[in-house]
Amino acid sequence: MPLFDLTPKDSRRTLFGRDAELETLVRLIREGRWSVILGPRMVGKTSLAKAAAHQSKESTVYVNLWGVRGTSGLLGALVNGLNSNPPLLRRIREGLRRVTGVSIAGSGISMAPAPRPMNSTADLVRVIGDEAHRSVIILDEVQELATVSGPFLKVLGQVFNTHPGVVFVLTGSYFGILRTLLAPSADSPLYGRPPARIQLEPFDRETSLGFLRRGTQEYGLPIHRPLLESVVDRSLDGTPGWLTLFGNHLTVGRMSVDAAERATLDEGRKVARSELSHFLDSRDRDSYWQVLRVVAGGASWAEVKSALAARRGGHVNDNSLGNVLRSLRAAELISETGHRYTIRDPMVRSYVRDTSRPPR
Repeated sequence: MPLFDLTPKDSRRTLFGRDAELETLVRLIREGRWSVILGPRMVGKTSLAKAAAHQSKESTVYVNLWGVRGTSGLLGALVNGLNSNPPLLRRIREGLRRVTGVSIAGSGISMAPAPRPMNSTADLVRVIGDEAHRSVIILDEVQELATVSGPFLKVLGQVFNTHPGVVFVLTGSYFGILRTLLAPSADSPLYGRPPARIQLEPFDRETSLGFLRRGTQEYGLPIHRPLLESVVDRSLDGTPGWLTLFGNHLTVGRMSVDAAERATLDEGRKVARSELSHFLDSRDRDSYWQVLRVVAGGASWAEVKSALAARRGGHVNDNSLGNVLRSLRAAELISETGHRYTIRDPMVRSYVRDTSRPPR
């Protein structure tokens, strides 16, 4: 798989700049330890999880939870994940006959009427543990299960107690379910046994340039370093997903450096709009947007509060502002360095700066 392929990487050979994290995650999987990979979107969480599972040589079910809602959505996502692994599906085929809510259809499985989808989900995971024994289940973007966090945590607790061969690797942002998993309270089903935590950050400048150099060399298309430096500094900020998209436009699309940068920014802003709309969907859209607009250029707590007070023409409650900032940090949308807040993702930052109203 070329370095600039737009699909998530799935092996050590194609995963760039994450050697230490990969070795750690492979070791944890082989030891039967559950893990959580934290980081903003487009930073490479999915690639790391898939590459580590491949390196461990365990049967793997990849479950994409982005946009999933409710227990039926979770069951459907797990069914889709199993259907993408035919060898594992064949191994557990007989056990599937005792799972309510799942029916065998040809070489795959499909959802059937299930009065209690979370129970069906738990039964399906148990079958994987009973029939496949050693297996890895990757749950990508687990924060999407916020509305069913209680029942889902119970399922995880049951699996942890009864099927030690099933290893979960979960990815997402540090709020909701993942915060509960990493810092479980005394009444949590996983109290006293939190998963290991791996935090992914964007590449530093030299790693970003090394990534672009290697990718362009694969296509026999050497680019002068100053041109790459200017794009990294101006638009990409070391985010692997945006570096990959830029490199794909440059090599596969045979665009000039300037055209590839413009195309990356255009597509990146569309992704940013979609993700921000998704995040704001269940929140006070206007309050969060006002904060994002202020911190897009970098701002301290006092500067954020002062700007909001000026815009609103009145007092700003410290607790309310603190809650908004904490939520944005937990979602990896903003970061705090040296007592100053800024938007982490360059595409989100660009979109927020150039857009006056929150996306709907």
